[in-house]
Amino acid sequence: MTGAPLQLTLVRHGATDWNGAGRWQGWSDTPLGAVGEAQAARLRPRLAGRSFDRAFSSDLARAARTAELSLPAGTPLTLDVRLRELHFGVFEGVTTDEVLGDDRYARWQLDPWGTPAPDGESLSQVGARLRDWAGELPGGRVIAFTHGAAIRALLCDLFAWPARPQPGYVLPFPYQLSHTSLTTLTRTGRGAGARWALVTYNDHAHLE
Repeated sequence: MTGAPLQLTLVRHGATDWNGAGRWQGWSDTPLGAVGEAQAARLRPRLAGRSFDRAFSSDLARAARTAELSLPAGTPLTLDVRLRELHFGVFEGVTTDEVLGDDRYARWQLDPWGTPAPDGESLSQVGARLRDWAGELPGGRVIAFTHGAAIRALLCDLFAWPARPQPGYVLPFPYQLSHTSLTTLTRTGRGAGARWALVTYNDHAHLE
């Protein structure tokens, strides 16, 4: 199947107070914090010079609010549950120190790509739902506001990046991804013939 080329810009939401406290969020609907609102405001001038055919966001408040603050006023925004963060299950609302002390976390990290977090999702499930969402896009210039593990799970799915435990990382991604950073992909073709390419990753020049 062929179609118009797609340029997809993925934006990680701004920081929340839970981010600052090291508390795992997942599907918990935490609001954007003051730091996150400032980050989104700094992103706004960068997006003002770009045109997008469609704008999407996770339905979680921290992503939708980032979109509202950084997109030009009046931009139509479509919310999609498939753009949500990884569901961390029993670890939602728990601090990193508490998670690391839980035996269930160690068992999950033996295979976080294929094994769901207790009462939650696996990284492969997250990558698959974002890939399904992206696969429905017909082409053009699209921007989507989503989440850190979700973006990296999609990239692991599309490009076979490793998603296994790494020394010094709480989640199995040795790839830094800043709040409100821009990650841009292109796609030619659709369906089984789709060819994806990574153009930029973790572009956070507006925060420097």
